Amino acid sequence: MLVRDRMSAPPITVNAKTPIGEARAVMQHYDIRRLPVVTGGKLVGIVSWTDLMRAQPSVASTLNPWEVPVLLRRASVREIMTTDPLTIGPDAPIEAAALILRLQKIGGLPVVADGDVVGIITESDIFEAFLDLTGFRAGGVRVVVDLTDQQRALARIAEIAEASGANLTSLAAYPQQSRRLAVLRVASEQPQRFTEALGSAGFLVRHVAPVAGAVTGAGSGHPGARLNGGRAVAQGRGRPKGERG
Repeated sequence: MLVRDRMSAPPITVNAKTPIGEARAVMQHYDIRRLPVVTGGKLVGIVSWTDLMRAQPSVASTLNPWEVPVLLRRASVREIMTTDPLTIGPDAPIEAAALILRLQKIGGLPVVADGDVVGIITESDIFEAFLDLTGFRAGGVRVVVDLTDQQRALARIAEIAEASGANLTSLAAYPQQSRRLAVLRVASEQPQRFTEALGSAGFLVRHVAPVAGAVTGAGSGHPGARLNGGRAVAQGRGRPKGERG
């Protein structure tokens, strides 16, 4: 998966001379939190919602209420934007974008190709990609398997899934402390047959959880995932300590 597959394009941009009040109106209209700043077709900066809020006069300001709109019309985003922002290319892997956002503690990256801003990728786009890669919305059964010291582990798991009649819809392997784990998602009417086959093949099944995959409103209206309960199981080598994280 590449950045171009997940970026928002074409990007909504503003000019360096755009008044702060106008930039705020654009963000509110499109429900976005950052805007690349372009002059002469080239990227010169980026302005975020936080930048705009910091530019607002505080409640302790001596300005009269009628003076605030005038100030925001006169001041431009050039005065508050971040210049020379970090960028990424459209053909970069999406993991590279995620790593930059994480290390630099920022929320979005302008996507630049041949000097032109062709899109923007944000933390929300990364979250969406993560959900799709893990197959969460598709539901099914989530199985966590310990791959530590296993040879040809992924190939063998695929073979076991096919032999047991389980449709393996997604698979992701990751390190956790000194172990190496895999999160599998399978579509099967008899997942126990699959997990028992894994155990018979020497794999430690650490966790099994049916997942509805539906996202529904919860409590105060904030979206929450409605999940079925999971259970830790011990099959194969050793005794599980349960999945962390």
